[in-house]
Amino acid sequence: MKIFQREQRSLFGEILDWMLTPLLLLWPVSLALTWLVAQGLANKPFDRALEYNAHALAQLVTVQDGRAQFNLPQPAGEILRADESDIVYYQVLGPQGEYLSGERDLPRPQSPEDDRPLSGLVRLRDAELRGIEIRVAAIWVRLPMPGAPAALVQVAETREKRSVLATEIIKG
Repeated sequence: MKIFQREQRSLFGEILDWMLTPLLLLWPVSLALTWLVAQGLANKPFDRALEYNAHALAQLVTVQDGRAQFNLPQPAGEILRADESDIVYYQVLGPQGEYLSGERDLPRPQSPEDDRPLSGLVRLRDAELRGIEIRVAAIWVRLPMPGAPAALVQVAETREKRSVLATEIIKG
């Protein structure tokens, strides 16, 4: 009697073992890659809309009597915030960092790269506001004032629509 005798298995069982093992390893990797690709696809259209809103608000920053001002007409503010699934925030800070309009506690750019005023270039980043994840588009606006640094315009939204779209992509 042999102690370490190998049980005879069918050819089908052997092939199944050789195929299932790699598949069980590849499936989680495939799922993770699909999730990353879905997130990227879901972010693109919403990031473009955020950039557009940041540019639109940047055009409303003016200088009167040597001071930066921001005037958002009531209908434009309602259109900006008219979103069924996400909350949209904005913030406008003057050249000295003074609050001009919008959400006071919207986080400022943290990295030195984002904090460097490059007029007309929208920078996107992820942040958190009151414990909620948001996507922020920030643009620095050069003002026609001698020696004045740029004003900061930020538009942010919660990430609900993005998550829903990414989930739908994964389901597909």
